[in-house]
Amino acid sequence: MQLQKTAPQLEELMMAMVGLETMAYIKPVLLGDLMQYAVFAADGTQLALFDNHETAYYNAVKHNLSPTSIH
Repeated sequence: MQLQKTAPQLEELMMAMVGLETMAYIKPVLLGDLMQYAVFAADGTQLALFDNHETAYYNAVKHNLSPTSIH
């Protein structure tokens, strides 16, 4: 009986995790007086830092990530 109640919860969790390994977020960050663009994994881990948004986006795609911007 417990398994029947848990199975839908596991299914929802699995569906929520779909794409987490390929999603990335590009966020502008201010370092002193210099604006940079950081690429973050879906879990919030910073992966890289670039001088401009276009380079951040290109590198994310180059590494098989699906980038989205956060303002």
